[in-house]
Amino acid sequence: MSGFDYGYWEVAIEKHGRIKLPTMLLKALDEDDRKSFVVTPGFGNHVALWTMKAYQKQIDYLNSLDRNIIAIKKYRNAFLTRNTFVECDSQDRLVIPKPFMEMYNIEREVVLLLDNGKIELWNSEEYHKEFDMTPEELNKLNEAIHLGQFNTARKEETNELP
Repeated sequence: MSGFDYGYWEVAIEKHGRIKLPTMLLKALDEDDRKSFVVTPGFGNHVALWTMKAYQKQIDYLNSLDRNIIAIKKYRNAFLTRNTFVECDSQDRLVIPKPFMEMYNIEREVVLLLDNGKIELWNSEEYHKEFDMTPEELNKLNEAIHLGQFNTARKEETNELP
């Protein structure tokens, strides 16, 4: 592993819907985690590519939840329903299943965001609409976070800045 768990790349989708994973992204992963991934719905408007280790952690978390609670059962089933295993070819390319491409409007340009063993795959335009900020907006958000204005326990979430 290269020593970093986070990264951002913009890439084009090749012919036949293949995505070539950037060399630096692959170097950020353990050698055992570079060839096989699990594709799942993302928690947001993106596709999630999980390394096997990160996916196992997610499954362990899901298994720790009480399946007798209907909301948890719905969450588990929604997460597990479309999971697909994919492997890279010899040129570090993989194919995202067509239903995911359609569901998340994945087209020619995509953003890959590595976050601790999970790779978020976004439609580039959607990603920039969601996360691009002016320096002033970034500063305001930074201050709000450092002043503890967001509940990190997730008891109550809001999409609005204080």
